[in-house]
Amino acid sequence: MARRRQHRNWREELKDLFAMHKGERSAFVIVLALCLVAAAWVTWEQWIRPPMLADREAIRVVWASMRDSTGRAEDRRQQPEDEVRLFRFDPNGLPTDQWLLLGLSERQAASIHRYESRGGRFRTKADLARMRVIDPDLFARWEPYILLPDQLPSGKAPHEAKPGKWPDDSSGSRRPWPDNRGATSLVELNKADSTALVAVRGIGPAFARSILRYRDRLGGYTSLNQLQEVPILRNKPDAVFELKSRLTVDPSLARTFNLNTCTVEELGPHPYMGWKVARALLAYRDQHGPFRTVDEISGCVLVTDSIRLRMAAYLTIDE
Repeated sequence: MARRRQHRNWREELKDLFAMHKGERSAFVIVLALCLVAAAWVTWEQWIRPPMLADREAIRVVWASMRDSTGRAEDRRQQPEDEVRLFRFDPNGLPTDQWLLLGLSERQAASIHRYESRGGRFRTKADLARMRVIDPDLFARWEPYILLPDQLPSGKAPHEAKPGKWPDDSSGSRRPWPDNRGATSLVELNKADSTALVAVRGIGPAFARSILRYRDRLGGYTSLNQLQEVPILRNKPDAVFELKSRLTVDPSLARTFNLNTCTVEELGPHPYMGWKVARALLAYRDQHGPFRTVDEISGCVLVTDSIRLRMAAYLTIDE
């Protein structure tokens, strides 16, 4: 009897739990219907509906990007950065073994030597970049280390052949490039004093002072692109563009620091390094021993890729 009463009480409690008046039942039915519609829509969109053209295109783009990123990762595994040793170099007459250290194959180095044997000579960085055997990405890594100016003074026209061809006259014989001695000479940025800079169209006393002060902080310019870092020129891209056509840079004149012998007092003031990073880098050197390549500074936690790339032209290694 007690069991029957207990069973009846359980059923009554359950009935009381779901007991709703007419308004509540209507609201419950509406909410339930909305949930079923939402569930049906999600099921249709996710698993049943055939992909539309836009969806297929989006999927194709995603797969292509994944494939490209995978391919680039495989290329990096096949050509590890450790195989390329970066150092300051003049490409003219560079021996084959040094081209190999820079990442070229023997066949590519032989192609460059053949060009030189026919009278070719590299006068600017652009001359080297035009060699078809040199990969653009590899050249971008070399550029801070190349001991050649970005461009020649206008009054000094090259008499050597441009990479890959010689100008021919009507008889097919070789002839020198035309001489443009009437053009205004470019001013070399690392040698110029304030007077020489002010003589350049577009540079006044204020520009000259700021350019020279930043040159002193850098230890010398290695590229005309650094003009956009000069405080007075940072927000003047048009002025920088005009000045780059009237100036030239000889990167071999820039001061360099030997990574294995320099001190914090030498590296700290450099605008690309800073005291905090300089102290951390030399502490890393003391802990791990002398550097073998400039790229090894990336092992220091505070040395970012930006610092490494910008400082590359200012760092050397004991040979």
